[in-house]
Amino acid sequence: MKILAIDTATSSLSAAIADRQQIVAQFALDLGKTHSTCFLPMLDSMLSYSGLKISDMDAIAVTVGPGSFTGLRIGVATAKAWGQLLGIPMIAVNSLEAMAEATGSDGLVCPIFDARRDEVYTALFDCHQRLLPDRAVAPQQLAEELVTYNKPVLMAGDGLKSYQQIFTDVLDDKLQLAAAPVRYVMAAAAAIIGQEKYARGEFTSLPLLQPVYLRLSEAEERKLALMQKAVADDE
Repeated sequence: MKILAIDTATSSLSAAIADRQQIVAQFALDLGKTHSTCFLPMLDSMLSYSGLKISDMDAIAVTVGPGSFTGLRIGVATAKAWGQLLGIPMIAVNSLEAMAEATGSDGLVCPIFDARRDEVYTALFDCHQRLLPDRAVAPQQLAEELVTYNKPVLMAGDGLKSYQQIFTDVLDDKLQLAAAPVRYVMAAAAAIIGQEKYARGEFTSLPLLQPVYLRLSEAEERKLALMQKAVADDE
């Protein structure tokens, strides 16, 4: 059983293939370029080097969020197009869960993704069990919450690129960072999660496979604000 997993949820871009609970290929890029220009060439290279074709896949797993609005749209749209073309099952994977699993930690894990506007997308896990739901929160507030657990916290995700110093200042020696190879890359974890979901028959139909956003985009917020202003002006 071969599962292709793709992740476009954050600034890093990755894809992986799992076969019988083993990762047989994984490619990742973090070049600061838009995913739309890098994703397909990267995938073609991974398939070519592994000697596989997209038609060899039994299912496609894709991280659906939370994460970058544009990145998620690219990943989900691509996965749906391939799923429809090949007629194979689609598997939705929560991106924060995939990041937590990528660390391999059995302790307290807090993945963080840059949500812009001085916030991060985050959740909290302990011994692979979820403690807190996905949410968008200010890094300082999150750091002050984490320190109350009074235990080491392993962190991963591209939110560290902008906000690591805040967590260092608050958590001090309680802060642990995921190993560099998995600090920002989660397609391999998504592939393994995808295999587990495949075995349980947890598939998502094409119409229901959608990005998971925790808040409105900036454009949507501006539109909503204008609509509310127009209503207020009419009253």
